[in-house]
Amino acid sequence: MELSYELRENSGLQWVLERLSPMSPFGKAAGREPRWYAPGEEDALNEELDNVSLGLELWNAAGGGMAAEEECACCAAPRLDPACLQDAAAALRGVTRCLPLFHDIRGSFDRDPGNPFDLVELFEIKHFLVTLEQLTQAYTALPPFQGLSFPPMAQALVLVDPEGRRLPAFAVVNAYHPELAPLRAEKTALEKAIRAAGEGEKPPLLERRRELAVREDRLELEVRAELTRKLMAYREDFLANMDALGRLDLLLAKARLAKRYQCVRPVLSNGTALTLHGLRHPQVAGELSDRGEEFTQLDLDLDAGCTVITGANMGGKTVSLRSTVLSLLLCQCGFFVFARSARLPLFHEVALILADSGPGTGGLSSFGREVHLLDRLLERTRGRRFFLALDEFARGTNPQEGAALARALVHYLGTLDCMALMTTHYDGVSDVAGAHYQVAGLVREIEGDEGEDPRRRIARRMDYRLLSAAPGAPCPRDALRVCRLLKLNPALMELFQADL
Repeated sequence: MELSYELRENSGLQWVLERLSPMSPFGKAAGREPRWYAPGEEDALNEELDNVSLGLELWNAAGGGMAAEEECACCAAPRLDPACLQDAAAALRGVTRCLPLFHDIRGSFDRDPGNPFDLVELFEIKHFLVTLEQLTQAYTALPPFQGLSFPPMAQALVLVDPEGRRLPAFAVVNAYHPELAPLRAEKTALEKAIRAAGEGEKPPLLERRRELAVREDRLELEVRAELTRKLMAYREDFLANMDALGRLDLLLAKARLAKRYQCVRPVLSNGTALTLHGLRHPQVAGELSDRGEEFTQLDLDLDAGCTVITGANMGGKTVSLRSTVLSLLLCQCGFFVFARSARLPLFHEVALILADSGPGTGGLSSFGREVHLLDRLLERTRGRRFFLALDEFARGTNPQEGAALARALVHYLGTLDCMALMTTHYDGVSDVAGAHYQVAGLVREIEGDEGEDPRRRIARRMDYRLLSAAPGAPCPRDALRVCRLLKLNPALMELFQADL
């Protein structure tokens, strides 16, 4: 599945990815394009989640986040032997010390073997191999991550460090060619003689030194050409190690993110049921926290077909959609999710169509764009299992046709191999839905805050919880009260109320 930038932005996935903290260029590249685990890849996804669980235990041990004997609330995997945690934490520090030191040298191996590496490239290759050796020594002291190994590169390291000194610099040392040592000795002696010679004696000495320098350059070119030929034989091992570094780095970043935000490991559902308890949207929760407010955690139980959410304006219905979609995207990219518990099935595609995401291409209206996106989704998911979240579908057309189209869509989705979640203000849509949730709404009575910010006044009175509702239950009529709390013009309010 393609994780488009629009889907990432609208769901909040981009916000999450920007808060990953991989330390190497390979981990950063992997984090920008996380792998999607589709139906049929449950074993691979569980392996990834097992690895994140292991990373979380290691971070907890290394960071002092919890005592070794405590149970990890975020992780369902068996805990490590407490006696091993201290050594593992030390090894983790060795790994994380090395990860930021790597440079991306993939471009150096995209070449014709007949084009020799220059000295800078050979320095970078040596730096990579020396750092890789240090990292793999630390990595072998960690509990094993499943499916993650580093191809041995000892012979390649010998090529760029024939003296075994493990110094950070690279030079074409005498050991590379039998003619280099005597040539350089003669050149050094000549330079000493040039410094001691008079002006009349220098020209032949300088000419000889030039000849030696040219010869040295030719020998060094021969050495670099031979090194390039030999190192290019290890090209696939270099690339495999870079991939392994990126995967390890991303696993540790996923685990650190789970620790920071107290995420939970999702359990993969074998059936069609989707259960999210204590669900939250981290981006919205962060914005609320900055204002001194708290996110109301949500509980959702969905099954095949379309579930409808109705409720008051400003009641958080769109946030419910975004939070659900974000959980699915994170799970199917091998992340822990922002919830207290999660049981999720896998889909071939997850889509989110928001009512306020603006006009589309080709001059389409917002309604035209919704229809266009929906049609494309239904076409490309033919015969495949998908999840669809729709926000106020068809609100951009006249209410009678919009309500009819929304009801038709809910009924049609119930005939497909899909799960859908739709918010609506149209009455009658929930009649044909598989399930119906309603935002609790403006249920709190508060006096004495008339002079405060209108948005905060609404937030105090709003109960954002999703409550199970009967099919066909009428949509709440809170527009008048919302307008009053927002201090709409009194004359307009009077006309509005009289016309109800």
